Parts: sequence; C-alpha cells; structure tokens
Amino acid sequence: MKTISKYILLAAVSLSFTSCKKFLDREPIAQITPDNIFNSQQGAQSAVMGMYRTQLGANSYGQSLIIVPEFSARHVNHVSSFPEYVDFKTNTIRIDNPWVQNIWTAGYAAINAANNIVVKVAAMPEAAIATDKRQQFIREAQFIRALTYFNLVRAFGEVPLIVTPTGENDNLKVPRNTVAEVYAKIIADLIEASNLPNVYANIAETKGRVTGNAAKALLAKVYLYNGAVTNTYAEAARLAKDVIATSGASMPVDFGSVWTTKNTSESIFELQFDAQATNPLATVSNPNASALFYAEGKSIADLYEAGDKRRDFTIYQNTPADPRFYIGKYRIFNPAIQNVPVIRIAEIYLIHAEAQARLDGGVSAASYDSYKKVRDRAGITTPDISTFTTLAAFITAVQKEKRKEMMFEGEAWFDYCRTGLALTDMMTKADPNYYLYPVPDAERRNNPTLTQNKGY
Repeated sequence: MKTISKYILLAAVSLSFTSCKKFLDREPIAQITPDNIFNSQQGAQSAVMGMYRTQLGANSYGQSLIIVPEFSARHVNHVSSFPEYVDFKTNTIRIDNPWVQNIWTAGYAAINAANNIVVKVAAMPEAAIATDKRQQFIREAQFIRALTYFNLVRAFGEVPLIVTPTGENDNLKVPRNTVAEVYAKIIADLIEASNLPNVYANIAETKGRVTGNAAKALLAKVYLYNGAVTNTYAEAARLAKDVIATSGASMPVDFGSVWTTKNTSESIFELQFDAQATNPLATVSNPNASALFYAEGKSIADLYEAGDKRRDFTIYQNTPADPRFYIGKYRIFNPAIQNVPVIRIAEIYLIHAEAQARLDGGVSAASYDSYKKVRDRAGITTPDISTFTTLAAFITAVQKEKRKEMMFEGEAWFDYCRTGLALTDMMTKADPNYYLYPVPDAERRNNPTLTQNKGY
C-alpha cells in the first residue's frame, strides 16, 4: 500500500537512537544510515532501538492507541468536542477519520521496522554478529510485530499480513488476510519470542526491553482473545499461571505507585519515555494550558465500589473550582516523562481468572483466587465464591474488574467487544458491526484490493 509505504520511513528515522552501552542512549543521526545499519552488531542493535521507539509516538502508545479506544469505551472527553474524537463515542466513525488513519499507518511503520530486523539480521554474515545477539534481536522484533498486529486485528479485524521489509517506493496492492491468518502469525511470533531471556545483563539493559516473560504474558492474552474460535483457554491459563509463578512480578500495595514510579515490580513490559522522547498523552491529559483530554466524570467514578483505592487515583479533580475530572495515570507531565506499562501483572491475574474458569467450566478456587488478589490490592471485599452461580456471571465480574483496574489504558473497549459486553455497557449504537473501526479510506483508494468492514 502506497500510503503505508509513505510512513515506513518514520521507523527508519528512529534507527539512529541507540548505544550498546545503555539500552536507550542515542547516537547522532549522521553516525548511522540505512545503508550501513545491518553491517555490524552495533548497527543491528541500533535498528532494534529504533523499532522500540516506534511505540512511543503520538499515533502509537504515546497517545492514539490509548486514548482512541478510551473514547470508544466512553471513558474520556475532548475539551473542544472535536467530531473526529467524539464519533468514537457514538459509533459513527467516518471512513476518513484521521485517527483511524494514524493508527493504521503507525502500526505498519512499526511492523516494517520489525520486518527489517527479522529478515536482515537473519541474513547478516556470521562474522558480523554473535549468534546469541542475532537470535535475541530477531525475537525482540517478532514480539513487536506480534504486539502491533494484535492491536491492528483488534481494531480493524482483517488486515494485510506483511512480513517482509518494504521501501518508500514500494506500492503494495495486497488484500486483507483473514483474522485467523493474522492470529496464527501473532502466535507463531510470540512462541519464538518466548525464548528470549527473562533478564539481560543488568537493570539498565532490561528496562523497556522485551523478555521471555513479556512474550508469554502477551501470548496468554492472545490465546484468551482467540479462545472462542480456537479453544485456547487452556494455553491462556497455563501461560498466565506460569508468568505469575516465575516472573517475579508482583503488585505493589500502593496502586498509584505503578504510575508515579517507573518500572515497578508490577510491570512485565513497560515503554520508556524520557526528556528526549516525551509522552504526548501526559502532555495533554493534565490540568495545564495544553490539556486536550479529560475523564468522563461521575459516570466513571461510579463504576468503582466504595472504598476502592484505585478510584481516587485513576480519576480526580484538580481543584473544587474546576468541574472537570482528570486522567490520573499520566500525571508525570512536567516534563512529560511518564512511562507506559503495556503489560502488567494485575492484568495477567485477571486473564488467568477468566481462562481458568472457562477451562474448568465453572468458578474454581484457582480462578477465584486470581480475581480476588486484584481486588485485595484495591482494598475491597470480594464476594464469596459461592455467590458466582454461573460461569457467565463470573466472567462478567472479571471483565468489569479489568475495566476498573485498566481504566485509561486502552484495553476495556476491546475486551468488552470480545465478549459482547460492549453492546450493553458501552455502545451508543448497539451493533456488533461497530466493534471494528473502518479501514481508512485513503488506504482503500490507493489499494483497491482492500475491502471495507461491514457498517461503513
């Protein structure tokens, strides 16, 4: 797709940001060019660092991948009620919506960065790179590719599955692959990535980097999402249990510390923002002159039970005179160096709770205990196991718990669409066709082989 190809250079620009001494140190752009990037181990490492940087932009986890699904879930507002955002709340998204286009193109830029590493690092001569580093870099790229395709398939359903590098002048006329084909590739990539080390040489090298446990955790989530089609709940439960037992991750007593402190024991994979790569969402979601987004308000606060410690941190008022409620999870905004935990252990507990219950055909002690552990940290009493008289009732309770736990993390919309709960709890137009966003019109004009999602 020509439009995709126009944006893949965004990833190449990022390739200059690196050092072999420290994971996220950067080198001057002139020192590294696309021509020589895969000629040495240092160059390959630079490509890997650039790939991670594709996740930080305003059209990825720096803003759009989080805030757009939160509009769909009716959790947030825009200060000016711009239609391109508000339309997500009313399920009336136009095919030329700029944020749909931004998510699509940023996703394929990240995929292309990963594809370059998978293909070109594999082709490097033995003398140019150590065997363990070759395997490590390829597996890190497979994880980022899988993560990005997972985000795309949840947002758009069928998408083109591109697994080879493309250049600026490539004009790909490729159709959408089936959801099953995309999931199969995601799973294959994550199985490979699960062979990554769980820790690297030191803390500085490990922070922000994909580990074997991160791959297993994401794979558990993928198996849960795909479980209704492929009956992979057993694998989801097994992997989640394994990550809980062996990763060393734990939930800090203070829920807010997960967001006010970087790289806590909660995080399994956390994106690193700093003074050179600031967090765009943190810049515009706090009570300051740059504010664009704020929380829906009382309707969100009322989702939480009395005494839930998460509520007053997650959603808050700046002053009694300010009627708005603000998004509490991105408070480090001056400077905006707020990290983003992409995978954290609380979510894995809830994945295990649901997957284990589905596997057991009812609420077992194991699934109940995982559910309860998240609520214990929140400081709220969990109803006795006997009160969950049906599997469906327990799964709904777990999903609602996940919504509260992961509010403003871009997750609840996709999770509720997965089971149909969005129809009653989130959607203005209760139509399953609008679980998916439209394929961007610009992409379809440039590539007539792309079909459109139903309802658009």
